[in-house]
Amino acid sequence: MYISMTTIDGSDYQTNEICTFYGIRYDKRYNTAVISTDHQKHDYVVPMTETKYEQMVDEIAIVAKEHNLFYMKNGVIFRCRKGEIRTGEPQNVTVSY
Repeated sequence: MYISMTTIDGSDYQTNEICTFYGIRYDKRYNTAVISTDHQKHDYVVPMTETKYEQMVDEIAIVAKEHNLFYMKNGVIFRCRKGEIRTGEPQNVTVSY
């Protein structure tokens, strides 16, 4: 399964990426979703509330049943080195196909 998203790196450079989606987890300490992909040296971090995270997980599960590619839109997704966390205002990222 693949994920398409617009990301921002540490230099505030914005780019569009398509990656193999491996999974997502929530970091309660920093209130962020951490997206794992085939990019071995990077994670993708999205500041959000735990409620929004749970909603997004449900949306991904629905899309995964019938599609090989999904899009994350309408929010800031930080491209970070593995283990790095960036914080910010909670995002309202949407999932579509």
